[in-house]
Amino acid sequence: MGAKAIYTDLRNRLINDIVIADDVEAIAALLRDRDEFYKFVSGWQRVNLDEFIDKFVGEHSITSESYNVTHNLRKISFWDDGKEYEIVCAMGGKYFRIQRQPYTDSKGNYHGVEYVGLDLKTPHVPGSLRGKEAKAEFNRLTHFAMTYKKGTV
Repeated sequence: MGAKAIYTDLRNRLINDIVIADDVEAIAALLRDRDEFYKFVSGWQRVNLDEFIDKFVGEHSITSESYNVTHNLRKISFWDDGKEYEIVCAMGGKYFRIQRQPYTDSKGNYHGVEYVGLDLKTPHVPGSLRGKEAKAEFNRLTHFAMTYKKGTV
């Protein structure tokens, strides 16, 4: 079972639990996330999650026992102990982001958590964009719609 299957099973189970518990706040948050997903998804790159993970982690696939999975009723996260990246998948919309964990570079400068692109680098936002436009472009470059299609990485 790959990451997409684990995500789908866990997502369905968690949403079912939220509905059964009649957690109005959690349901409202998921619906808000779903609406935002449909509002912006047309501008996002479509990526097969399993193929992306295989491309960058090779033999350490999500099915490996070294991977951890957690959730907070809005996001499902996968990470490998000791690795510098975490895959964060939304429950309200079928998309994921790649989060670089905090690190200190060779010059001793601390870098906090940040979202990165498919190449695992900070995406370039044109200098001509400012404020909301810059944030929207950064978000467009760091959100990836999940697809079942092969060859979409």
